[in-house]
Amino acid sequence: MENIKTFMFTFFLIILVFIAYCFLICPAKKSQTLTPSVVTVALPKNQDNFILSTTISVETIPSTKSEVISVNTSPNTTVETEEKKLYYNKNIINEALECSRDLIINKIKEFVQTKQDITGSYSPLYKLLTDYPFRIGKMLRPTICISMTRAIGGLGHWALTTAAALELYHNAFLIHDDIEDGSESRRGKDTLHRLVGIPRAINVGNATQVLAVGLLLENLSLVGVTKTMNILHEIEFMAQQSVEGQAMELDWVANNTDNLGDQDYFQMCVKKTCWYTFMTPCRLGLMIGYPEAKAEDLKEPLALITRFGMLLGIAFQIQDDLLNLQGTLEAYGKEIGGDLYEGKRTLMLNHVIKNSHQSEKILQILSLERENKTQENIAFILDEMVKYESIEHGWKVAKTLAEQAANIFDSLDFMLLETPLKPEEFGNTAVHDRRFMKELINYVIYRSK
Repeated sequence: MENIKTFMFTFFLIILVFIAYCFLICPAKKSQTLTPSVVTVALPKNQDNFILSTTISVETIPSTKSEVISVNTSPNTTVETEEKKLYYNKNIINEALECSRDLIINKIKEFVQTKQDITGSYSPLYKLLTDYPFRIGKMLRPTICISMTRAIGGLGHWALTTAAALELYHNAFLIHDDIEDGSESRRGKDTLHRLVGIPRAINVGNATQVLAVGLLLENLSLVGVTKTMNILHEIEFMAQQSVEGQAMELDWVANNTDNLGDQDYFQMCVKKTCWYTFMTPCRLGLMIGYPEAKAEDLKEPLALITRFGMLLGIAFQIQDDLLNLQGTLEAYGKEIGGDLYEGKRTLMLNHVIKNSHQSEKILQILSLERENKTQENIAFILDEMVKYESIEHGWKVAKTLAEQAANIFDSLDFMLLETPLKPEEFGNTAVHDRRFMKELINYVIYRSK
């Protein structure tokens, strides 16, 4: 936590210096900026129809009006047929993700090299900085950001710097999370702290975050002062939500909490996963691609895309948790059963603790240190999950949330159906647009890794 505090202090200091630069050294025409306290929270009053249910209410962001984004997972929820929902266009998904991977890796490699070339730099650090980012990850966050930018008519390379910064933040979080969780593998290889030790891995995580801040400042020449400030506000808010969500999860594990329901999981998930995986990349892509940066113009589109990202993000995390229980190491890239060894309160674990007649035994197992848990312990919890349909519960909730996200997506009329590549664009694929975002909905719940 001290490392996180140090980084947050450094981040705020950079923002203060940047504000002074913008408004004292380079005064420009004043315009309304999109601070999270205004745009993220304020939802148009005529959007009540998008509050889908009061069955489960998820307060995603602090609001002076206590506005609530809700999700409905009641048994009466209608779910479309499996045959229809199983289908997503793998070609579009793969083409978009692979194209993003090339763009982002090259951008990060180029930026790291500029830092490494500075006289007096310490080269071994920069070699470690490229470890996690250059492992074969999904590149989901950058692809969402670029696709949203192009889906509303912007140019893909406008979002490249921000997309690369999002990927760096993601990898910094992963390095620290792996240490905090005691994880053993990441993307098919040993976690960084197992390779180089905890102190060096923590430092690499910190350096990765600092690198991301440097990348974000490149936006000045790409999208201008106002949009750059908006992006910095969004990133700061995203980081705040992520560390709060991580704190919630770590506290639950440390306290061996036994009274959690679906709503508790949703609240943690929105903070820890949804903001930096879906909601912020969607919002940033919209801000970057939109021709104007005035808050009143973006208020309604941001409200809709935020709700979409929240629902899809929870579904994504539930599927990730399911893969941790049922996937394979080769496809999943992380330790199978690791969440149970770590005692993470997933939707399925909370469900089995609540419903199993053996909940006391489950809690006793979860109270053990990771190294003291046996395969038999983990197998017992898994058997109880099957017996009390906890895995089936998780799968049904994920599908329901994905369907609700699809309903919102269909209403996003500010997105173009297709965005042909323009001559001045470089490195992007034509499917970095609404088409990728549409296929993403089923991808998040039917993926195998």
